[in-house]
Amino acid sequence: MMNKLVLVFCLSACVVIMNGCRKSSPPGASSGEASAENPSVSNSLKEIISHRSSWNPILSGFYGSQMPDFAVKDITGKAHNLSDYRGKNVLVVMWAAWCQPCLQEIPHLKALREIMPADKLAILAISNESAGVVRAKAASENLNYTVISHQGTLPKPFSNVRGIPSAFFIRPDGTLKLVSEGMMHLGETKAVILAD
Repeated sequence: MMNKLVLVFCLSACVVIMNGCRKSSPPGASSGEASAENPSVSNSLKEIISHRSSWNPILSGFYGSQMPDFAVKDITGKAHNLSDYRGKNVLVVMWAAWCQPCLQEIPHLKALREIMPADKLAILAISNESAGVVRAKAASENLNYTVISHQGTLPKPFSNVRGIPSAFFIRPDGTLKLVSEGMMHLGETKAVILAD
């Protein structure tokens, strides 16, 4: 009996690690194939989507749309508006300190921050957990990008996310390029940012 319980636990853990942490399918979610058919998805981005590893494109109905502004505070108390980052690429990552795939993605995001300077790319990692929990995890992981605790509601499409980690790739002009759900590796994240 104990061996069966261990096996069930291990299989469940593998599913979470491979697929991310999910509540339910997000409204308007789509498969990679549907996203690739969106006219606002470039050929280079279609190529990246077709070779993805452990993530899926979601919320493709918003691709090409101007992203609504939001105001949040990071764990040091500094205010951030999405509109403050016009003129540079923005990566908005939805994550949680308890989510294993989110934690596995952290080294990739830290490496991304090292190779892409802040004047070219803003990384905003948003958790809906308490500031204390988020601050402690940021310190223990030595995070080198902007970490935010926000327990309020963000505007759509940010509020449409049901699985984490999820990432919104926003162009310098403020339009949405892609939304991913599931852990992304450094090379894939960088490729999406650099894709036209």
